[in-house]
Amino acid sequence: MLRTVIDALERVIAGIGRVVALFVLAIIAIMLYEMFSRAILGWSVRWASDVSTWLLVSFIFLGGPWALARGKFVRVDAIHERFSPLTKAIVDTVVSTTLFALFIWVLLSFGYEFALKSFAMGERSATGDWGGPVWLAKAMVPVGSALLMLAWVLNILRSWRDALHGRGA
Repeated sequence: MLRTVIDALERVIAGIGRVVALFVLAIIAIMLYEMFSRAILGWSVRWASDVSTWLLVSFIFLGGPWALARGKFVRVDAIHERFSPLTKAIVDTVVSTTLFALFIWVLLSFGYEFALKSFAMGERSATGDWGGPVWLAKAMVPVGSALLMLAWVLNILRSWRDALHGRGA
């Protein structure tokens, strides 16, 4: 049962992460198009800056869970790596989860309100006159936070699997 849940979470988070990784190519393409249009055609693409910035925001908030699930998230390993698998599981479950829950609560509650207000008022980009919907970028805060929460659950489940059954069982 534990293995099934871990496998399902890994597939979902990795799938989203792989798709979001392609955003880097989209950002590069948009910036190249903007550079070409300014240098060769003599005019600026009004939406390029907004869209590339919004893709970067999406990349960070939707890619963060993938980084956490792959063990690439920020952590001070100087002490943690010396712990036994059981001690790691206990520390992560109690201490790290408490701190993580506070972090996620702030991101979810304020991010949700931030995005909802933007959506309710029909907020549009003030850059140029293309009027892109700003709420799309702002919605990445609560969406990414919810995915980060799932990645944390995956992290805790893996810790307990390793503590109870050995590494990667």
